[in-house]
Order: sequence, then C-alpha cells, then structure tokens
Amino acid sequence: MLRMLPRRFGPLSDEITERVYGADRNTIEVWADRVLDAKSLDDVFTEQ
Repeated sequence: MLRMLPRRFGPLSDEITERVYGADRNTIEVWADRVLDAKSLDDVFTEQ
C-alpha cells in the first residue's frame, strides 16, 4: 500500500502513513482492491 498509494495519488500525509502501518491484513486487502478504481484517497479509505 505504501508503494501503490503515492504512485497513484502523490505524497501521503503522516496520518495516512500511520493508518496503513496500523492496519491489519484484511483491511489492507480491502484497501488494495479499492485502489484499482479509486479516484482519490478518500475513495480508498472511506467505508462503503
């Protein structure tokens, strides 16, 4: 995630970086799937 997100959306805030580091595996998998279609970081991290 920490490689994919900046490539897609630009530099990450410390808050986003900490959120990714603190996430469990299942959450990371959900976010990774969302990155494929997301138009913004909010699309990745907002519960749907």
